[in-house]
Amino acid sequence: SSIVTFFAHMHLNKYHQPTRENGAYPSIKRMNKEMLLEKIQQHQRPVVVDFWAPWCGPCKVTKPMLEKLAEEYKGRVDLWEINADENPELLQEMKIYGIPTLVVYRDGKESMRQVGAKPATSLKAMFEALATGAEVQAVGLPAQERILRMGIGLGVAAIAWLNQAHWLFIVLGGLIMFSAVYDRCPIWRAVSGQVKKIFRQGSEPAAGQNSTKG
Repeated sequence: SSIVTFFAHMHLNKYHQPTRENGAYPSIKRMNKEMLLEKIQQHQRPVVVDFWAPWCGPCKVTKPMLEKLAEEYKGRVDLWEINADENPELLQEMKIYGIPTLVVYRDGKESMRQVGAKPATSLKAMFEALATGAEVQAVGLPAQERILRMGIGLGVAAIAWLNQAHWLFIVLGGLIMFSAVYDRCPIWRAVSGQVKKIFRQGSEPAAGQNSTKG
């Protein structure tokens, strides 16, 4: 059975290795979660997995920046791109609910994930941290977006208060304002960290799971 397992593994590698298309950076096709995590565990360098789609506007902004950084940190940090349209089951298994989503792996384990387009300076800091072994910090909201959310929330709450609208509108304004600073709230960080651990418990295969097959 070991011979059969060997040739089966070679067959999977043939069809699921990261490939280049039209000069683009390596992309992964037709892969499920088990195969992806197995490859990540076997990979020696840190990996940034970019879940994207051709129709996604923010993806078009982020993708060139990621590919430029991947070339700059070649040999130290690898970038794998996964087309969301071609891998809907994988996105569901990985609990990817929005794109672009970056999932960062170090030493075979997920260390961070973030959703949405991020500025080039923040992405650069992420690659630098992975290359040097430093702690990878989640990228916060840009200052302009914080100000915008705070202003919208304050406006909604003020209009609701002045017009004696239902108290839910005031709460809505408060929630919008909180969304401008939530990532700096220590209580939110503690609670969200525990929630993320619960949701990701099934993301990593059990030790030796693949070796016992066949």
